Amino acid sequence: MRTQHLRLDAGQSHFAWFDKGSQVIVLDGALAVTLRHGGLDWLPDAPQYVRRVLDEGECLTFETAGHVALSAGGAGAVSTTVVEPAGRPGALSVWRAILCRLSGRVRGGHQAREQS
Repeated sequence: MRTQHLRLDAGQSHFAWFDKGSQVIVLDGALAVTLRHGGLDWLPDAPQYVRRVLDEGECLTFETAGHVALSAGGAGAVSTTVVEPAGRPGALSVWRAILCRLSGRVRGGHQAREQS
């Protein structure tokens, strides 16, 4: 399980890919979460994106994997924690780890490792 802490000032946004089962917990302020809702694709006039504002203390668990936009929902700053689910079993997780390491090397970035 990997945890990431985010602080967004008014007007700031954070775009990221979240896996199924990831949770966003609002610690302080209001957080606007915008995500694609694939369950409504069969309806021609249905909105493809859903926006929900979470207040302090609320939690949202993502039912599907996808890109999500997080932004400060009010006039002030917001502090939130993102908890990603435990690693996926199987070959898919191995390939994803390899690709993440290679992309980090290509971009010249350094990746910190968690030790249990």
